[in-house]
Amino acid sequence: MNEIETVQREVTPLSEQALMIRVQDMPTLSRANDMFLVLRQMRKKIGDVFDPMENSAKEAKRKAEDSRKEIVRQREKIEEPLLRAEAYLNGQITDYKREQDKIRAEEEEKLRQKAIKEEMERRKKEEDARMKQAAALEKAGAKEEAEALIEETIQAQEEPMQVYVAPPSTPKVELNGMTMVTNWHAEVISLKDLCLAVGQGKQPLAYVEANMPTLNTMAVRLNKEMNIQGVKAVSVTKSRPTGR
Repeated sequence: MNEIETVQREVTPLSEQALMIRVQDMPTLSRANDMFLVLRQMRKKIGDVFDPMENSAKEAKRKAEDSRKEIVRQREKIEEPLLRAEAYLNGQITDYKREQDKIRAEEEEKLRQKAIKEEMERRKKEEDARMKQAAALEKAGAKEEAEALIEETIQAQEEPMQVYVAPPSTPKVELNGMTMVTNWHAEVISLKDLCLAVGQGKQPLAYVEANMPTLNTMAVRLNKEMNIQGVKAVSVTKSRPTGR
């Protein structure tokens, strides 16, 4: 039987004996106290078995991590000139594409406005021609035909405008093997305003998170005297071995 099996066999009866103790008076308190110390000794015995194995595993892990870090360091050293070159080219490409897209968009808008203007002028000429024809029909006594032509003109005015926009002369920038990606992230510019909005119910509570390490430090330092809005100091009392 190896060491692990030995301590494992000892654990079960000890834990069962401990769970049967109910502290009701001084004798049972003393018994619980003694059993508590026995359990601690048993845990020390378990530590004597597992600590060397755990330390050995930690050392192997440390060596493996050191090896991994050295591999990563060498890789980063070799790749660094390429990364600098990529960053440079990325900036050049991004700036050029952004400028060309801007020029193309401005040209498209000018062509669209020109097409709309031409369509409006064409419609105006057609409307003027129809109205002149309607006036001539009415003068000739064809009142119904004139009214029908006027109604047709009104309906034509209410139709949605559809225009053909010529493609811009500025070519669209196409990239080979890469694409432009726009990423967004949040930046807190006023934590005070954010907390105020959360406190007023204008923003959800999930947008802020309490700094528990700092609050716990204040609770340890001030105990019951800690006075922070929305926070209270909580004490937890439990027994622990004194080493005797």
